Amino acid sequence: MIKDNIPIHKDIRIPKKILPRLPSGFEITTLGYEREGALAQYRGPDAIHVHEYPDHWLFHKDYGDPRTFEGFLTHLRFDAPEIPLSIMACGVSGIAVGSIVYEMRKNQSKNAGTEAAVAGTITSLATGAIAFLLARKK
Repeated sequence: MIKDNIPIHKDIRIPKKILPRLPSGFEITTLGYEREGALAQYRGPDAIHVHEYPDHWLFHKDYGDPRTFEGFLTHLRFDAPEIPLSIMACGVSGIAVGSIVYEMRKNQSKNAGTEAAVAGTITSLATGAIAFLLARKK
C-alpha cells in the first residue's frame, strides 16, 4: 500500500503515468500551504498530504491530520509549529506594547486607550508576521 512507503515530511514524486488517480480515501483540501504550480492538494488516510501537479503527484506524510481535533493539535505541534508560535508572538508583543503605550500616555491624552490599542495592534501584526516567516521551515 502507498501509505506504508511515505516518509514523514519527505516528498515522494509519483508520475501520473504510474498512478493516474489517487486511491479512495483522499479528499481535496485547503488545509496546507499552497505550492507553486500545484493544481490542488489532498489529504488522505494516515495523515498523508498530496499536492497534484499536471503530470505527477507529490506525497508526504505529516505527523497529524488537521481534519481531526487530535490530529490538528499534533499537526500544529510537529508539522506547522510556526502557526502557534506566531500567534503567541502576536499576543505577547501586542499586549506588551499596548500596555507600555497606555502607561506612557494615560496622563497626557484623552485617547490613551485608543493609542495603546493601535500601537499594540500594529506591533502584534508585524511581530506575528515576522515570527511566522522566520519559523517556517518550508
